[in-house]
Amino acid sequence: MAPDIAANTARRAWLQAAAAGGLCVGLGWHDVHAAAPVTVEFEIDLRAEIAAGRFDPARDRVGVRGAAAPLDWGRSAPAAAVAGQPGIYRLRLGFDSAAAGSQPVQHKFKIDRPGAPADDGWEPGRNRGFELPAKAEAGSTVAAPAAASPSATAPLRVARVFGTDTTAPPLRRTGHIDRIAPQASAHVGAREVQVWLPPGYASDTGRRYPVLYLHDGQNVFDAAAAGAEWQVDETAQRLVQAGAVQPMIIVAVAVASTGARVDDYTPVPARMGSLLSAPTAGGGAAAYGRYLAEELKPLIDARYRTRPGREHTALGGSSLGGLVSMWLLLQQPQVWGAALVVSPSVWWGGGMIVSAVDQAPASLPAPRLWIDVGGREGGTWCTARAGFATRRRRAAGRWRTWKCPRPATTKPRGRRGSRRCCAFCIRAENAAGPTPFSPRSSSPAVHPTPFTSLRRCPAPWP
Repeated sequence: MAPDIAANTARRAWLQAAAAGGLCVGLGWHDVHAAAPVTVEFEIDLRAEIAAGRFDPARDRVGVRGAAAPLDWGRSAPAAAVAGQPGIYRLRLGFDSAAAGSQPVQHKFKIDRPGAPADDGWEPGRNRGFELPAKAEAGSTVAAPAAASPSATAPLRVARVFGTDTTAPPLRRTGHIDRIAPQASAHVGAREVQVWLPPGYASDTGRRYPVLYLHDGQNVFDAAAAGAEWQVDETAQRLVQAGAVQPMIIVAVAVASTGARVDDYTPVPARMGSLLSAPTAGGGAAAYGRYLAEELKPLIDARYRTRPGREHTALGGSSLGGLVSMWLLLQQPQVWGAALVVSPSVWWGGGMIVSAVDQAPASLPAPRLWIDVGGREGGTWCTARAGFATRRRRAAGRWRTWKCPRPATTKPRGRRGSRRCCAFCIRAENAAGPTPFSPRSSSPAVHPTPFTSLRRCPAPWP
């Protein structure tokens, strides 16, 4: 199984969301400690793969791919056979201890075979992770998320049998989070919903709250699904308690299944690849939107003290989740007044979302948007920027926009560049700017974006 990339997509990222009640909800990464060099030794046990005929030492190669430099999801860092230990392969790499912030370094082992499809050879299941804290014991060995920071002579060892995943990632949940069990739907597959309630919700019984709905909810509050998380609960709890933002309710809507994600989050069917023979998938966003508007939102409004009006209701997501957020804002303007659109998959359906924006009726109620994109996310974004900019000009006087504020800090974050933007426009920067986005993948699953800061908007929402 290919790695879960669509939203890992966003380690150490500055992202912004248009949340309800006059707030921008910012998603970003903490630098929790000073950077320090860490040597990591990977050990891959391929003896079972060799015995089963799935790995030929004379023909195949094995390596490591991942999300934090020097690892890359697009190419393997090759491991070498260990003399005198048939089937054992090792590789040493140097990491910056702050490469993944406070989360595990996401990675997978991959077998590369000449002539095989690019997505063959991955370890099955979710991404694996190991942590790079600033201070820990030297010479530790880990098989899944663990804490260790080696000395120069005793590297951190990440050792496991190829394909195993025996240790669950650490689960960190903050504040009061309700779980709503999967319920039958007339429109989509049943799925779990989690609801984060702000501090003071139980005691301030006369207060009602704006609501932010987030797609890919299985990654929003903990790392159980993907090995890393958005950290929404930790950040919202901290900033609400500090008085930095007004309290809100956050609803995390999980996918029904990995396969259903593509269908739920895409407005039209499209090919899952560049070849004419590639399979067609997707096109179920209308049904997913009906589930949100007709089934889930009424349930949330009935069960919790919400402010149900569109001006207090936002939705958001990244990649395909960003695409469907933008599309639903156009299709259901009576329900959603704001949207977080992070690195949306504009390429889907030949860029259909650009046409949808451009053809939006003049009567569309004024939305509140956060659109965030890396400056090197592909040629499609050149078209997208032009399309959104055109729509923004045509909407002058109807849709509130403002110049995007410059981030307080700008740090290199990989191969793509972006800056925060808060308006109905895209302000993509060149590659010298920070990037929250990792390489794309054909995998429909999701990596989470850490959610670590909330900021007030530079001007009131309309």
